[in-house]
Amino acid sequence: MSIHGPRSRTRLAAAAYVGLVTLAALAYEIAGQPEAGEAAMTLAAWPGVIILLVMLYPLAVLLGDDPLLGETAFNLLAPLLHGAGALVNVLIVWGVIAFARHFKAEYSRSR
Repeated sequence: MSIHGPRSRTRLAAAAYVGLVTLAALAYEIAGQPEAGEAAMTLAAWPGVIILLVMLYPLAVLLGDDPLLGETAFNLLAPLLHGAGALVNVLIVWGVIAFARHFKAEYSRSR
């Protein structure tokens, strides 16, 4: 039995978060997108999914795809979008922590 260090545990937690959000979004799609789960799916990957949508919406408009038309059929891109949004959330948290560590090191060095 191996003992995981704090860094490997945080990586494992981040991977588990991304995986769980992706699996939940896939289950939501398979269930036929019930209205009761719509808010939960948006909240699970918020704000990362919103950042991705803001970045991808102009591309969809330029390609001629109309993203405002709602699809009621099974769509594999929605779970991928939620998983990518969760990944963006992990990267945001990683960036904030890296900035705080850098700021703390610079503060200690300047004293």
